[in-house]
Amino acid sequence: MRRLALLALLLIPAPARAADLDPKALDAVVEHAMKEMSVPGAAVVVVRGDEVVYLKGFGVREKDKPEKVTPDTVFPVASCSKAFTATLLAMLVDDGKLKWDDKVRDHLDSFRLSDELADREVTLRDLLCHRTGMPRHDVLWSALSEDPGEIIKRWGKAKASTSFRSTWEYSNVPFTTAGLIAGRIEKADWATATQRRIFDPLGMTASSCTWKAGSSAKDHATPHYFAFDKSVSPVKWDEIDHAGGAGCVNSTATDLANWLRFQLAGGKFDGKRLVPERLLKETHAPQMLFKPEGAFALYYPKKATRFSSYGLGWFAHDYRGFDCVSHGGTLTGFRAQCMMIPDKKVGVFVVCNLRPSLFAEAVAKSALDQLLGLPSEDWVKDGKASLELLDFTTAVRLTKRKTDRKPDTKPSLPLKSYAGSYTEPAYGRAEVSLDGEQLKANFGKLVFRLEHYHFDTFTAVPVEPADEVRTFDRTTFDVLFRLSAAGEVEGMRFLEQDFTRTRK
Repeated sequence: MRRLALLALLLIPAPARAADLDPKALDAVVEHAMKEMSVPGAAVVVVRGDEVVYLKGFGVREKDKPEKVTPDTVFPVASCSKAFTATLLAMLVDDGKLKWDDKVRDHLDSFRLSDELADREVTLRDLLCHRTGMPRHDVLWSALSEDPGEIIKRWGKAKASTSFRSTWEYSNVPFTTAGLIAGRIEKADWATATQRRIFDPLGMTASSCTWKAGSSAKDHATPHYFAFDKSVSPVKWDEIDHAGGAGCVNSTATDLANWLRFQLAGGKFDGKRLVPERLLKETHAPQMLFKPEGAFALYYPKKATRFSSYGLGWFAHDYRGFDCVSHGGTLTGFRAQCMMIPDKKVGVFVVCNLRPSLFAEAVAKSALDQLLGLPSEDWVKDGKASLELLDFTTAVRLTKRKTDRKPDTKPSLPLKSYAGSYTEPAYGRAEVSLDGEQLKANFGKLVFRLEHYHFDTFTAVPVEPADEVRTFDRTTFDVLFRLSAAGEVEGMRFLEQDFTRTRK
């Protein structure tokens, strides 16, 4: 019997160890990807266990300028910040200052949602796994307000897209809300709490939580936009401090190495426990299933992903048969991607200064393939083809819009009849005015030129702020004016919302 038992043990395969990384092979992937995808600069860090096995900068901080990207160049990590916010809440759970399933209103009395059930029952866990029933409504913070409290109130008044807890739908404001709550519990704000509880203990000395701090760092990257015409041009940093816990962490590859080490060590760093492993694992654990459709299909292709869910601030899914936690991040001219295989104690973080781009995903997956000993895939080719298909689809949509236009039509009324104030409960006020022979619309910081399309529909062409609207070249905004039975303008459909005209 002992011999049989020994034989059985010998037949059980030993646990697979993460494979060695070939730095030169990864160098080649990064350099090839940068060339194929027109990326000006990037930084990559790979961690295995508690060891940094790869740390390198590539390219330049700004196109046509000599300053090189280094492992210490500051990049925004955008929505990869959500994992920092979830980790901060895990620390507060450990402190006994909140629970995952606390009602949001127990910590923020002003928080309200338009759906009655969601308004009454929504918890912190619901916020952190995108199951409130609310869509993004991102224009509320990108165009209207710089006050997190006001953004949260406006978002709560906006229309739900699905019923509460029925469907996963990605949204940013829930993480702004969670960050605001965490900051208040810490008797500070989200940025200060994140610095105190995460950056400082992890030795992330170059990391910050405001656009001003990131963009004023001596060694920082410049964002670039990859336009529809394939040109690459520098753009300004997004000034989004009011988004807080949803996407405002700035960091370097050197600092992000410590973040990966901490996550892979189950909440310990340099021998000191910062958060219990069970609480950190809760952020990695699947909480809500989602289907990788639309834009998310680009990041989770079928040949690599068979199941997909969201944890708390992390995507929880498989990567070619291995349990993976990951998150990507996008700002106007930046893209970031973090991927970890906790069971194998390996992780990779990639940042670049170009958007839209699948460069970060291609490099991260190529690194994981090496670390996991998997047959290589040409993720660079796939990523480039995916973006080309996306732009082809955009071109088809724009062409169809031109052919669908009814020729020789005119607005029902003189242009001056459309001028006036229009309001929507969450979105507030939009002003339509007549500027000579041209209608224009002002909404928050955005100004649109209204070009007649057909009948009472106009195309809203963004014109201000001039240094931002060039990044809207793949987006079409329509304004459809609504007339009453008496033939008077009573409202308009704009930004996918129904605005009502106000009468003086």
